[in-house]
Amino acid sequence: MERDGNGWADCQCGSRHWGRHGAAGLFLIVEEHALLQLRPQWAHQGNTWGIPGGARDSHETVIAAALREAQEETALDPGLVTVKGVHRLQHLGWRFDTVIATAAQRPKVSEHAETVSLDWVDLVDLPRWKLHPGFAQSLPELLLPVVTLIVDAANVVGSRPDGWWRDRVGATERLMTHLEQIAGRPVMMRGRRVLLGGVEVVVEGAAKAVPDVALDRLVRVVRASGSGDDAVVHRARSLSDVVVTSDRGLRARVPRTIPVSSLWEMLD
Repeated sequence: MERDGNGWADCQCGSRHWGRHGAAGLFLIVEEHALLQLRPQWAHQGNTWGIPGGARDSHETVIAAALREAQEETALDPGLVTVKGVHRLQHLGWRFDTVIATAAQRPKVSEHAETVSLDWVDLVDLPRWKLHPGFAQSLPELLLPVVTLIVDAANVVGSRPDGWWRDRVGATERLMTHLEQIAGRPVMMRGRRVLLGGVEVVVEGAAKAVPDVALDRLVRVVRASGSGDDAVVHRARSLSDVVVTSDRGLRARVPRTIPVSSLWEMLD
């Protein structure tokens, strides 16, 4: 239902947060400058600088919600931005998802709705601004390198003798549940801290019967129309994409990989 997300959520942390289904915002970075929005005095945490955003409706993905809110509040054309990943701030019963994006050049924006002023701020200067407390809390993680994992599900599931061969769908669902716990959060990869901005799980064969995930999930299913390896290669198009596989042939076909053992270290 349209705008069914508008409303307050009582969080187990003791605070009230805007967004019955959580909220999402857009952190747009162009030429090392971020688009910031000055919130009106009457708004929650008013007279602070943050990012365009608001409540997510139940029928929206977090990315769709962030882009819609940015369009409403800044007149931004969503077609001009490229999404790099999502950062998730998880509370007990509520969450805020920050969609990190970029553009070829600074898009045209203007003050609309709940926006007093807009400014492009140098990333180096951000900590010196009067920031919305939630945005300030997340900022160090938002500035980490963003990585998307492309997971060779068959290779990962088959790496542990836990009876996966009796129920490939169930084994894949369990893997996706584990992955959801780290998606949108910082992880250690190749000795450095990165933001896991998204996860795509490529499935083939019997595992293609795995159900679709809920719209608010950051782990997505990619069903291979043919070879699973070919589907993985097709998905790993960006330099920020890292393929998870221990298959030697597949590792030779993609630029950036980590072995399955490295993924299990993140999950265990």
